[in-house]
Amino acid sequence: MNIKNYKKVLKKIKAHPETWDQKMWHCNTVHCFGGHAQILSGRKANDSTIRFDARIWLNISLDESNYLFDLDRTIEDFEAVLKNGFYCIDDYDRDGFDRNGFDRYGYDLDGLDKNNKPKKSI
Repeated sequence: MNIKNYKKVLKKIKAHPETWDQKMWHCNTVHCFGGHAQILSGRKANDSTIRFDARIWLNISLDESNYLFDLDRTIEDFEAVLKNGFYCIDDYDRDGFDRNGFDRYGYDLDGLDKNNKPKKSI
């Protein structure tokens, strides 16, 4: 995630909450988190390209954009992502590793489990 750009969006929303409505991508001068990202990226407000533009500018995955664009997301949710990263989605980062560095199958990047035993060949 591009933290610098993410902070720009959050700062804009917090400074001008009247311009933020998570339930609308773009509506005149009101935008969701992704809408603000699209505009701050220098692109024109466009519902057809909002997800693409925001993902590129924020450097986030499709799952991460789904989380950020959710209609029920709050400022507190956005701040939590800034504080904790996207672990708050399902406890795994964008590369599929938990906070301890293990994937969903219990292996680290080197293919070792918590006891330093390698993955079993199938």
